[in-house]
Amino acid sequence: MPRLAKREDPQTQNSVSHMGYDQRTNNFGQLVELLQNTPNYTPNETEYQIATLLSEKDKMLQVTQAVADTFIPLGIARGARNKIMYQDTNNLVDTFNKAKDYLFTILDSNSPQYKAISKIRFRKA
Repeated sequence: MPRLAKREDPQTQNSVSHMGYDQRTNNFGQLVELLQNTPNYTPNETEYQIATLLSEKDKMLQVTQAVADTFIPLGIARGARNKIMYQDTNNLVDTFNKAKDYLFTILDSNSPQYKAISKIRFRKA
């Protein structure tokens, strides 16, 4: 039986279909450039005119840049959150599980509070 190839981590893969946001913006820009150099391209509809297409390309570039500008701070914030929740000495998961164990010692196992607390699960990622 043939072995299946191991899937690469999606964050380390490059889009071979050129469907990433940067590639789409570049492809759109090339299309607009091609249309600019086509003498017979003079649509009556505003949405297909060169000025509108260039404006749309600029919007695409701005949005893509905004995502790029927030990507690194978001990663840093997620790392800090994960440290607090899972890695610190007094992390939230361990603290909750200790509190849960304590509550089990003082509550009656048939009480609604005990049953509600027992359903809550905290695990380290």
